[in-house]
Amino acid sequence: MNEIKTEPSETILEKKRIHWIDHARGFIMILLVVTMYLPDWIREGSLRFFLEHPEHSKTTLVMNFYDIGAPAFIIVMGLLMPLSFTKRKQRDGLGKAVFHILIRYGIILGLGLLVVLIDQGSFIKKVDGEPLIVSGMVVIVWDVLPTLGLVGIIAIPFLWVSPKLRAVLATILLIFYQFMLIYGGWREYAIASVHGGILGTIFGFSAIMIYATSIGEYLLVEKNPDESIKFRNLAIIGIITLVGGLLLMLIPEWYPNKRQVTASYIYISLGVSILMAFIFIAIDKKYQKPIFFLGSYGKSPFLIYIVAIVLKFLIEDIIGMDLTLFIGLIMIALISVLVIILDLKGKIIKL
Repeated sequence: MNEIKTEPSETILEKKRIHWIDHARGFIMILLVVTMYLPDWIREGSLRFFLEHPEHSKTTLVMNFYDIGAPAFIIVMGLLMPLSFTKRKQRDGLGKAVFHILIRYGIILGLGLLVVLIDQGSFIKKVDGEPLIVSGMVVIVWDVLPTLGLVGIIAIPFLWVSPKLRAVLATILLIFYQFMLIYGGWREYAIASVHGGILGTIFGFSAIMIYATSIGEYLLVEKNPDESIKFRNLAIIGIITLVGGLLLMLIPEWYPNKRQVTASYIYISLGVSILMAFIFIAIDKKYQKPIFFLGSYGKSPFLIYIVAIVLKFLIEDIIGMDLTLFIGLIMIALISVLVIILDLKGKIIKL
């Protein structure tokens, strides 16, 4: 297996944080924490478009802003993956670089499966004590955290091909999955599972991770062209993917649905996420320094996610309390204080 041919820039080993990525990730994490602890009557009220998935999320023919959350976070992971890999490979060698990624995403996958096991008591979805079988396949209990781990592991082999070929391969994966949704019975499987199920992760969310690694390698690792040209091309990619997703949704059975991880959903999410990134890029250009609170939330995302899940589990499942607005605000405040303290002390907890 050949090493990646992209030649790193001279500054590739500098320990310099990319503030706009921290800020984008911080925005996603703030949205996640807020929506996790706000009571249903707020999330499902007039602000539902921003704070909760559409009604009948399993079968809806539409998506909303909140649906973009998971893909946006995966995109941020993918953007940084080639940079992190290149830095570690240059410093420690290829073997250690690969091992580091495997361990990092393996831990996330393991934590995700542990959360599923604690929450559901099984990795297999059951009905009346019997495994649920849909389209000839046993339905595996799935969720967001194992998705984040698995897409990272799946993306590793693609780092050995050029960004353009990588994008082509991701497109093949995604289109294959869309056809299997329509003709292979996978739509029913996705509906029966959560977060698209394991098939949605392997073929849908992994595609968006692979796209993001292609963009990240071009944007953050390659030396040429200059930054202004790179950002111009990034905007073009965002517009093309957004328009492409909107056109795909006009095709019967290609509607944008987060639960099913349809192709139009992936492309719309990718396009919107890229274009929204320019808000944080503009902030970075103006201030050229970390923005307090927003940056704090963006530096230790997995710690925030795990702490938020554990606290919610303790409140609802162990203590047995209803999640009221008062309790929710306290939890949001506690998590915010934690990330601010970590940031002030220069502690970045990453997996």
